Amino acid sequence: MSIKRLVRFKHRFLFLFALASVLTVISGVYFIRFLAKPNTGLVVNYPEVINLEGKIIFSPKTPFSPAVASGMKANTDQIISINGQVVKTIRDVVEADASIWRFDPIPVEIVRNNVLEQTILITPAVTLTRLDWVFALIFCIALAFTSFYLIIHLPEDTASNFIALAALFYLVFTALKPFYYESFFSNLLVHVGRLTPWLMVFFGMYFPTAKGKVWLRRTVVFSILALSLVYIGIRMVYFQFWATSGLETWLIRYRFLGKLHNIADGIAFLIYAVLLLGSYFKNPHLKEKRQIEWILAGFLIGIPPYFFLDQLPIILGGAHGLRISMGNFANLFLSFVPLFFIVGLLKHGVFNIKFFINRYLAYVLLAVLIFSFFTVLYEPIQSMFIRSYGLPAHVSAFLVVTLLFILLIPLRTVLTNLLERLFYRSHYKSSLEYSANLEKRNMELRLIIDELNRQNIRSFQTDKLRELRGIITGIAHRVNNPVNFISSSLRSLDKKLKNLFKELDDRKLRPQERKSLETDMVRFLQIAQEGNFEIRDFIRNLVSLVGSRSTIPVSVNVSHLLKNAEMELQEKHGQVDLSFKIKNDVKLTCYPGELIQALYYILENAAEAGEDGQIRIEAEKIDGYLVIQIEDHGMGIDDLNNKKIFDPFFTTKAGHEGLGLYFCRTIVERNSGSIEIESRPGEGTRVKLILTQTN
Repeated sequence: MSIKRLVRFKHRFLFLFALASVLTVISGVYFIRFLAKPNTGLVVNYPEVINLEGKIIFSPKTPFSPAVASGMKANTDQIISINGQVVKTIRDVVEADASIWRFDPIPVEIVRNNVLEQTILITPAVTLTRLDWVFALIFCIALAFTSFYLIIHLPEDTASNFIALAALFYLVFTALKPFYYESFFSNLLVHVGRLTPWLMVFFGMYFPTAKGKVWLRRTVVFSILALSLVYIGIRMVYFQFWATSGLETWLIRYRFLGKLHNIADGIAFLIYAVLLLGSYFKNPHLKEKRQIEWILAGFLIGIPPYFFLDQLPIILGGAHGLRISMGNFANLFLSFVPLFFIVGLLKHGVFNIKFFINRYLAYVLLAVLIFSFFTVLYEPIQSMFIRSYGLPAHVSAFLVVTLLFILLIPLRTVLTNLLERLFYRSHYKSSLEYSANLEKRNMELRLIIDELNRQNIRSFQTDKLRELRGIITGIAHRVNNPVNFISSSLRSLDKKLKNLFKELDDRKLRPQERKSLETDMVRFLQIAQEGNFEIRDFIRNLVSLVGSRSTIPVSVNVSHLLKNAEMELQEKHGQVDLSFKIKNDVKLTCYPGELIQALYYILENAAEAGEDGQIRIEAEKIDGYLVIQIEDHGMGIDDLNNKKIFDPFFTTKAGHEGLGLYFCRTIVERNSGSIEIESRPGEGTRVKLILTQTN
């Protein structure tokens, strides 16, 4: 919620937030009481007795209770006393049960079949030992979360306010229902909680857009609230008279109004459904339709499991006794109802409703099929295994269940595919049309990929050949010049020697001529020697630039590489001002001799380029890579030369071969790295080595 909206709707927000906080705390206190209260089975939300001609007869609405498990018989046993308290009215049963806070066996005196008087000991159940309370807790948390979430995020939206109140009131109803008849306060709060259906009607009147005129909506809302308050007031008067006097007349009137309330609740839910479905079919906006779909999906998830798990076992009947009612498990599914309001109102664009309904229907159908299988086929198939193969009952039961799950795997796939075809009919139609040409397109793509691979190989080979041609041409150029000097000098020397030998044979050589001839011979020999030295120096420099490679890579610290490169630089160029900043002295698996050679050449370039001789070196680990940056403050490199600096034999410095950076890049790439150079004229140069840290 933005601050602007909070300021604008602060009064509504503060009221709703305060109300939600108070009612949530009250609900939490009563829920803790529910967990701590011994469960006798005599009062389960409602008193499990009836008044028949002045006799209090045990008449449980559910067979799953401690009272039934202890041996009490429904519609047969007349209760005389509970834990020493005489029981003459239904109110006495409620008060006696409310006074029990110990888990010791509770003596209940009864008369069975109007003849036999006996005492039955009821052992109260500990609610915390029954997992069904967890489902109720999850449902309560979902209701509270929905209420606070909508109050905080949509305080300005009237429709969302009604849903927040509906979730809040139903939280109160759920938490206080076990104490329905205990006191005036708990009974009043339960009645407030039962306003939930009409709050949902109000939501339908305002969502997705307000229906009718303002005065009409307000009249309907206030009229229903006024009638509800009158109804609650009358019913609370009846309850108070019954609680103080114990007369069954007031309880009968109280329960008669309760039946009318049940009818009103049914009418409210029907009106709510009509409003919501009418909005869905009349609304042209896809966004609002999607919101309604999510809200309806919540009811689709919550209501059917509630019927199958809560009502159906009671309808079908079964063995009486103390066991967990599956109806409490239905609370887990009911938790989706309030949460889907949040999705529908705020997160409807995040999830795919069709995909969700598709999967939900698939699993519902699977559940129905499983239920049908066990109902119709389980016993006949098990009997067949026992009769035909002589298998024990537990083995045959295992085989039947195994057979079921084997059949469910393909059945689930079939159901999912059928539902996807139903929900995504247009997509399937286009997919079938596309699939007709899919194989042809795949073949075309494979041919294109093969051709691209061949072109890439040819391009790679062409680039390497061009690079190799440039290297060979450069080497030939560098070697040819001194070779030409040597060749020319040797030819001249050969000519002079021939003349010398001829003059010596004729003995016509004068002293001056001999001296001149000696001078020329010495000069030619010097030229040849210089050419020889130049070739040898070039070859030595070339070998030095290429460097020597270790047989295997080794793991070294980055500081070791930098210090060795610094030592070589200081040895050949004297003192150079280097500043190191090594943030992570990590180990690097590489060929250290090669990397030291590359670092040395980069440092040498930086030392020659920097006017002040300062070189800054940084090394740090970034996202699994070792990054070494070498920066100088020289004149920089212009854009034209920057594009050529890695070309072999390109140099702007006299006396340099132009192979240093070329071999630097080759060395770095051989060590699974890359090299980048950033430079601008007058701003210096930064060389960045990015190396993979393999160790």
